[in-house]
Amino acid sequence: MNIPSSLISGRWWQFYQTHHMNIDEIDFHDSLILSVTENTQGHYLDFLLNFPTNWHDDRFEQRILRFSEVIFYYVDEIPFLGQPTILKIINLGQVTKSWGTERNHIETTRAKIEIQTNAGNRIIEYGECIFIDNQINNDKKPS
Repeated sequence: MNIPSSLISGRWWQFYQTHHMNIDEIDFHDSLILSVTENTQGHYLDFLLNFPTNWHDDRFEQRILRFSEVIFYYVDEIPFLGQPTILKIINLGQVTKSWGTERNHIETTRAKIEIQTNAGNRIIEYGECIFIDNQINNDKKPS
């Protein structure tokens, strides 16, 4: 694992050590994609999800699915009324890409997934992913 030294400190690093995950470990079926945000300074992509924590009781909580070291993100969805719902996430394995030549040559390997939604598909190539409890929003009481 190659983590930039600027990230090996503070709250993000503490969280990473306890919540690093394999995308195949969690079933995201029926999660609503509320928003997707790119953080260009931190080099990550956040999916804010309304995640089903108890299907039987129809209980959902906001969670963040964070992809770091993203080199590719593609959305192929139809115009859709409402928020897309995740049907399935398919692990497409790894992809190796290279840029530049000679001294400026860079090569990297990333995981590749396809997120199938009721509106279409999204493809992401990323280095790591973590699943974050969005406690700030979950703790808010309706006014």
